[in-house]
Amino acid sequence: MKTLKVKLIETVWDNYQGASGKPIVRSVLVHIPEDTKLSMVETLVIDKLNKMGIRSDYQNKLFQAQGLLSIEILPSA
Repeated sequence: MKTLKVKLIETVWDNYQGASGKPIVRSVLVHIPEDTKLSMVETLVIDKLNKMGIRSDYQNKLFQAQGLLSIEILPSA
């Protein structure tokens, strides 16, 4: 398994008047199979973020690619 450090913008429900969300910048670690093609990395990352319940905004039910800031492949030990 390869470990990726994904920096993203997530919208977190703030339960304030008007029920708006608050965008925050955070990082998460995502594990992908060793034999993943580079062209599939973004798609796999977005899929895993959706499974984790992370949203880039509240207009869309799924994480949107524009919420990704960077994807870094971490070195193996």
